[in-house]
Amino acid sequence: MTIKAPNSISIALETNGEGYIGYIVELPGAYVRGKNKEEAIGKTKNEVISYIKWLGIEPDWPNDVKIVQIHQSSLTVEDADNEILLDADRENPSKNEFDELCRLVIKSGETFIQIYNDAEFKDWIDETKIRKTFYGDNPASIKQIYEHVNNCQLYYLSRLKIDNDSEGDFLTLRMFCLERLKNFYDSADNSRVINMDNELWTLKKVLRRFIWHDRIHSRAMMRILGKQKQIGIINQYDDPFYFEGSLARLGG
Repeated sequence: MTIKAPNSISIALETNGEGYIGYIVELPGAYVRGKNKEEAIGKTKNEVISYIKWLGIEPDWPNDVKIVQIHQSSLTVEDADNEILLDADRENPSKNEFDELCRLVIKSGETFIQIYNDAEFKDWIDETKIRKTFYGDNPASIKQIYEHVNNCQLYYLSRLKIDNDSEGDFLTLRMFCLERLKNFYDSADNSRVINMDNELWTLKKVLRRFIWHDRIHSRAMMRILGKQKQIGIINQYDDPFYFEGSLARLGG
């Protein structure tokens, strides 16, 4: 399995009626969000193009976009809380597909940590981000975002009932998690659905969620960097996920 620019896009949506989040099936971890279905789907083009640019693939736009799944949820979807198990994530991944997903999880983690390491003012608080969320205080600085994402790595591992007793820096924990997931792959029925705290998980879902979590919180870091530039704290910053200006580069 090698991720290529897709010819068509399939979106699995989750909603509680007050917010929508959609996962792009062909691009693990790619997602769109909106107050309603139309707003979420309207962000698909920019997300697809940023994702394939991140992969180093020449940007292109598929003609066909379709909704393949809708999951009704009682969670605070408008706050990015979600539980959906994609139909595609119920499949037993081939060895080639599993290895490719692991490669993407590593690349995603490296990109996330690149943004963090390059940030000069990691402790700067964006006061507009201070609020409560379903998991506690919303991270309001780049350092707080890093700590949240780092802490969640072992949480994702625990969703498959895998021992997660470890510590270390971000990439050390990322590689620890992937090593445990490789052991799981070699010894388990990899299409097995596991119920943890009333949420359904599979191996493919865990790998997808690693990438999604990196992306959603990298976007938050980029917004903080954008504000720092706007008020003159910094002069410039890099955008290794290609979140900003993807459509502009294509004349969109």
